[in-house]
Amino acid sequence: MSGQAFQMITERVGYLPGHVNIGLVIGERGAILIDSGLDTQNSKKIKKGLDAIAQPLSAIIQTHSHADHFGGNAYLLGCWPEARVYAPPLEEAIIRNPILEPIYLNMGASPLEDLKNKFLLAQPSRVDHLLPLDEGIEIDGVPFFILSLPGHSWQQVGVVCDEICFAADSYLGEEVLEKHKLPFLVDAHETLLSLHKLLATNYKGYLPGHGAYTTTSHDAVNKNIAWHERIFSVICDILVEERTPEEALTLLCERLHISIENASSYVLFRTAFMGYLVGLQKTKRVTYRFEQNRWLWRNVQDGAEGAER
Repeated sequence: MSGQAFQMITERVGYLPGHVNIGLVIGERGAILIDSGLDTQNSKKIKKGLDAIAQPLSAIIQTHSHADHFGGNAYLLGCWPEARVYAPPLEEAIIRNPILEPIYLNMGASPLEDLKNKFLLAQPSRVDHLLPLDEGIEIDGVPFFILSLPGHSWQQVGVVCDEICFAADSYLGEEVLEKHKLPFLVDAHETLLSLHKLLATNYKGYLPGHGAYTTTSHDAVNKNIAWHERIFSVICDILVEERTPEEALTLLCERLHISIENASSYVLFRTAFMGYLVGLQKTKRVTYRFEQNRWLWRNVQDGAEGAER
């Protein structure tokens, strides 16, 4: 996280830039954070930033349940035990029980020890209140609108205050897209719906979880839409011939110049790939069948109707 100073956008809304951007809203009794970063090291920088503006922690609003967005809770709540934590339904279960993240990434099996690292397994945090979806809520005297933006995670939300939208990981900065090549998501169809939902908004400012603050999100969101559509096209091209998910993932990584070298990277890319397959299957662009104990997927060509068998 670069520096320790919060950058203010409006009189009471700002953020702490870093690998994971941390949102800030000044409430009646103290600071309301939007996410808390990866770990204790990052949360110590957040505390220094809050101390510098003489604001105790009043609340944390979690956008979703990935370790890099709530891993700082344990330290911050130790410093300010009276602070309240807000999270979306379903996401809160993982925040309270972080072992669920490496479990689902390991296809429901007991997670490998290699998956029990801080990037996939945060320290647990209590959650005091569930966030509404696509509704308003008042926290510490401040009105917020909670924008449902699923796709990257099941019930991810954006947080809007004073016409500033903290968009979580609904879209990524261009440098982040270029770095990861196959962005993590659980449902590419829902991801695209969320991106188009963002395109229809006209807030005064937008801050993604990873990327730069901008006064309009259109360029970045359109870049993300094009990125996902390109990956859809590559997968459909790969699935002109029937392939197992493992075979198709291998070919996709080759085409995207991805080199998987550890278990964490593998389960993240595998989950993302399945999220794209889910998106394609929902729109009937791919279908699957089983033969000789193999799960075979193929592209639905010539507008043929797809159906699971």
